[in-house]
Amino acid sequence: MTVLDWAEHAAKLFEPSPSAKYLRDPALWAEDKLGVHLWSKQRAIFESVTTNRRTAVKSCHGAGKSFSAGALAAWWIDTHPPGEAIVVSTAPTYKQVHAVLWEEIRKQHRKGGLDGTVTLDDEWKVGDILVGMGRKPADHDAHGFQGIHRRYVLVLLDEACGIPAPLWDAVEAITTNDDARILAIGNPDDPNTQFGTVCGPGSGWNVLQISSFDTPNLSGEWVPEYMRPLLPSREWVDDAAKRWGEDSPVYKAKVLGEFPDASENTLIRPDWILAAQQRTLPAIGERTLGVDVARYGTDQTVIIARAGDHARVLNTWQGQATTATTGQVIHAQQTHIADAINVDGVGVGGGVVDMLTEQGYPVQDMQAGSAARDTGKFANARAEWFWGLRERFEQGDIDIDPNDDELATQLGQIRFEYTSRGQIKIESKDDMLKRGVTSPDRADALALAYAIPKHYKTPSRIH
Repeated sequence: MTVLDWAEHAAKLFEPSPSAKYLRDPALWAEDKLGVHLWSKQRAIFESVTTNRRTAVKSCHGAGKSFSAGALAAWWIDTHPPGEAIVVSTAPTYKQVHAVLWEEIRKQHRKGGLDGTVTLDDEWKVGDILVGMGRKPADHDAHGFQGIHRRYVLVLLDEACGIPAPLWDAVEAITTNDDARILAIGNPDDPNTQFGTVCGPGSGWNVLQISSFDTPNLSGEWVPEYMRPLLPSREWVDDAAKRWGEDSPVYKAKVLGEFPDASENTLIRPDWILAAQQRTLPAIGERTLGVDVARYGTDQTVIIARAGDHARVLNTWQGQATTATTGQVIHAQQTHIADAINVDGVGVGGGVVDMLTEQGYPVQDMQAGSAARDTGKFANARAEWFWGLRERFEQGDIDIDPNDDELATQLGQIRFEYTSRGQIKIESKDDMLKRGVTSPDRADALALAYAIPKHYKTPSRIH
């Protein structure tokens, strides 16, 4: 063998494996293996995971969080030796684990033609070696991932704001070595969570933020046309500002990618609202309609149906005659088979109360400014109703629509104060309007649905 032959042979011995060039460049891997373009913030996430043991991403809605996490999982397994690497993921609910992140992992696995099999049980196996798993352990289970021992462990915490502290502890226990990585990603809905803590100063995490204004449709960054419908649009952001208000906790979390402030006089804390959206309670028990009747302009008439601890908006509309509103309420009562109809009887709502009373329906005339049942504690009936609602959220005795961002926004904007006599008083609608907050019609209807009138009469059902 000549000297040249020996040199070529030696070069081959020390030639990096095909995956070696991708170890420090997952963005290049995604482009070569998956044929996808990554926009700037996605590349920043990928780069952070390669260089930092812990990465937290507080992101706006619709920025491609699950795609990024799924692609990182696929990159991790494709570029590390089987048996030495594993991807572990969790989320607040099984649905988020199975139908969101692991559905994305299954898609990336097929698209890249990667080794092994990704099952509908949210496991990835190469031969008989388990290289990936998605789990939703019990919230209190600090040993939820016990027994995982690999050199290269990547943990993905999807929708991280809803993951309880014990599971964060479990994740820390399996990522103690230098080659392990954690990516926590989600909407920053609640600062009073472990996700809020790790996104704070001095946490030791590398923290990234994605605002809707960073995304290509608003920033002007070039991306292929196929990506634009998948990202937030200018119209959606403008509509969010109009519907929620730019000071709204929901706007801050879902548009700006920022944790909302929770001031001392906030009536219902963001974490209580988020928990109520994620909670599933049976729709059994007393059935009541809460009806907030619109007075003018852009205000809405809202009907909320309550069945025990379960409450949902049935209908909303604007600018309708009281006769038509009465007909809508009667239809809702007959559909929901309500035991009571609590109607805001102030102003035009009084006409609805009168017509329902005349026809024999179980209507309660709810006067927000009337005296509370507990006059020592509350300035008026409205304060008593809303404080009762606050206690339901605090104690976990209410289940609201997880997709009703308008209701969540309105609940998070209501403030309270104390009178000179030490009574609790809810901020008036006029004062809310002065600080740019629109009428909380849905929140009012929800409070009415759970309110107990001062002079309560046991209603009889009408069939």
